[in-house]
Amino acid sequence: MEALLTTTQFTLAPGEVASLSIHAAQRLHVEDAAGIDLWLTRENDSEDYWLRCGGSLQLAHGDQLVLSVDPRAARAVRLALAAEARQPAATLADVAHALYRIVRRLVRGTEWTPSQDDPKVA
Repeated sequence: MEALLTTTQFTLAPGEVASLSIHAAQRLHVEDAAGIDLWLTRENDSEDYWLRCGGSLQLAHGDQLVLSVDPRAARAVRLALAAEARQPAATLADVAHALYRIVRRLVRGTEWTPSQDDPKVA
């Protein structure tokens, strides 16, 4: 079976900031950059990510992102969002990340908002 991909490409200029809402599991890939120019943070994730040319990050449904390009970057950064038609297999890192987010939600339980959760029926 061949995997079908949907790819969206865009660029961010040095100093530019953008926010994204992810509606399906996708991979963000840095196609062209002059160095470690792209900074990324996710809502409800204490980690910040710096990506360089060729780097990528798996994004989950419901992720809220803020992307920024270093103002000192030599040129614009070209990015691609690629979504597979079928759900990628979960890895051990995905399971660990999901457990981390569940524990954080339990610890910060007073900040839970029912209207922001997307319940799924199995």
